[in-house]
Amino acid sequence: MKCADIFQTLENRNNDADVENHGPFFCSSRYQNGEMKKGIKEPWLGEGYYFWDTRIEDAKWWGETIYGKMGYIICHTTYDQHSSLLYDLVGDLRQLDDFIKCARFIKQRNNTERISFASVLAYLKKSGGFCYKAIRVWPLPKHLGSTGIFFSGNITALGNLSRTQICFFDKTLLTEPYQIVYKEPACNTQTI
Repeated sequence: MKCADIFQTLENRNNDADVENHGPFFCSSRYQNGEMKKGIKEPWLGEGYYFWDTRIEDAKWWGETIYGKMGYIICHTTYDQHSSLLYDLVGDLRQLDDFIKCARFIKQRNNTERISFASVLAYLKKSGGFCYKAIRVWPLPKHLGSTGIFFSGNITALGNLSRTQICFFDKTLLTEPYQIVYKEPACNTQTI
């Protein structure tokens, strides 16, 4: 077992006790009125409990990007990073290759150029044999960051793996109590 830190970013609603007593919070594909979520609110890895892996800075980035002036909080827990119930597209290249092969198969079968990540994941879940409780991914940023650490010949550099995200389908792999560890209050734009 290897326990790793994970962080969930939420809007700051000044309800700390409720958050710690009832968290983590599930991301559904529908709003309460039944409408499907779209765009940045759509759960891109499917429904589940979304966390940022290891780095609180990634959770802060999400808070600034999504909640900005409303303020946000970050909650912490841990998970077993070596669990056989983790579908790890970051640390297990065989699982990554299998996922990509499945996507190619679906695209060919449907005669389409593009397919969403959630569609491939839903196909895997329905096809049987997918017994995982969480998925770990690294969404490729538009601008790849270099660490400035170069290999022989200065042709390639060590990449900067950032903003790794995990979607837990249930709470099975969570190992520690869920607690608020950071608060960014709402911007007060009132003037006197």
